[in-house]
Amino acid sequence: MPQGRRAPDLPPFWTLVEAHGGELLKHAARLVGSDAEDVLQEALLRALRSYPRLEHADHLRAWLYRITTTTAFDHGRRAAREIPTAVPPDGAVYQPEVDGFEALIAGLPEGPRSVLKMRFVDDLSYGDMARRLDCSEVAARQRVSSAVRKLRGELT
Repeated sequence: MPQGRRAPDLPPFWTLVEAHGGELLKHAARLVGSDAEDVLQEALLRALRSYPRLEHADHLRAWLYRITTTTAFDHGRRAAREIPTAVPPDGAVYQPEVDGFEALIAGLPEGPRSVLKMRFVDDLSYGDMARRLDCSEVAARQRVSSAVRKLRGELT
């Protein structure tokens, strides 16, 4: 923490887990299905590691949702990379099309789909997204946040 800054009044991390763990598990299950417990465990570890570096205690529930969503998308990308290539008897090579993320965002309009792909598939920083979208970095963040909210609305 920079010198001269006061540490935020953060609640104990475990109280956040107790308060939001159940809903985060349901959220992870909507995103990744049967791997939800693994995704949530990884998300909570990520959150715990970064918790001491938080600069304020605002919006902790949304912060946990963001980490869980990002972890679920990372999990989906890892799973897609691990799909072996099937070689049928005729010798032709086919790559099975199992892309949970594409299926997850298929019902969204093109704009939100595009920004979610940039952020979570192409793994672009908000600065890179801003340059590609010809907008400010803040606007790029807002577009991703709006797309995630729209996706969450579609899933519930």
